[in-house]
Amino acid sequence: MGRLTAVSFRSYRGHQIELRDSGRDRYQVIIHPPGGRGAPHEMAPPEPGATLAAMVSHAKAMIDAVMGPRPEPVRPMGGFARRRA
Repeated sequence: MGRLTAVSFRSYRGHQIELRDSGRDRYQVIIHPPGGRGAPHEMAPPEPGATLAAMVSHAKAMIDAVMGPRPEPVRPMGGFARRRA
């Protein structure tokens, strides 16, 4: 009987994170950078027995290291304006 592999894509800061889960401890995390910015990178587990969630967190940390800090959200200045009638 053949094995079933679940493949999922997640978008994070312009990159695509590909998750392949074949069950038990067989999974892969592959980072696909935006078009023209390099080749896909397959992640190696940071430690033996690492979970899929830990691998995804590590992939996001790697993307953050390449992209730099996130920009601060723009907050509107001032408050509500009252019109005089």
